Amino acid sequence: MTRFTDPTLRRDQNGRSQEDRNAEDFLAVDNLTVHYKSEGYLIAAVKRVGFSAAKGERLILLGRSGCGKSTILKAIGGFIKPTSGSIRLDGKPIEKPDSDRAMVFQEFDQLMPWKTALENIAFAIRNARKLGGKEAKVEARRYLKKVGLEKFGDSYPHQLSGGMKQRVAIARALAAQAKALLMDEPFAALDALTRSQMQEELLRLYQEEGFTLAFVTHSIDEALILGSKIVMLSPHPGEVIETIKLNSSAASGALKEKINAILFKDRVEYVI
Repeated sequence: MTRFTDPTLRRDQNGRSQEDRNAEDFLAVDNLTVHYKSEGYLIAAVKRVGFSAAKGERLILLGRSGCGKSTILKAIGGFIKPTSGSIRLDGKPIEKPDSDRAMVFQEFDQLMPWKTALENIAFAIRNARKLGGKEAKVEARRYLKKVGLEKFGDSYPHQLSGGMKQRVAIARALAAQAKALLMDEPFAALDALTRSQMQEELLRLYQEEGFTLAFVTHSIDEALILGSKIVMLSPHPGEVIETIKLNSSAASGALKEKINAILFKDRVEYVI
């Protein structure tokens, strides 16, 4: 008699089923290398980078300036084609930008200047979710309220502060209901107080929306505040030197010292 086995029940050497592996590798970067040309030479921006994030995880790419963090994020977004290696989201290979990923950049001018805050968000909703104009505006107002800007729907980008523009950009990204939210140092240009407020806001939105986050920063403090997993990269060319999984009981002061040691001194393993 032939026996049939549910493939999700097959276990790997770590005891994980296929279902477990799919959940843990919701975002999977495998052996990623990216080269670019400079004055006739091929320069390696990142080299054989590999990591994964589970669905709903807050993954931080942490490293010094020039280590290739933004290059990796743009490759995940589909804006840069890898020289070699692969990237998958929910089992699907990433080859170009798509509505399953929403990206927030550092620059404040990422909004369309000829559209109001409400129209910027509604435009993204119509494109990503294929809603009609009236429905899209209703949804846009809901997401403006989530970021505390319901009174500024009719304002144009030039009438908003830097922090307010980033709130609109985040609302636009969340409203698209993408599978992953990609953020490239979105708070780096803000003053310290506004940056702290935006970090708190992002965590609050995460509790409400439950998105999968890939966030680039060179700030250890920001990584510890926002992350549930931190992937640390070496100086140029960027390679993964350590990955730390965090939990809510970890002491940030001790962790900061350990991360400093990993990034700037010794390559050691820590399980937090």
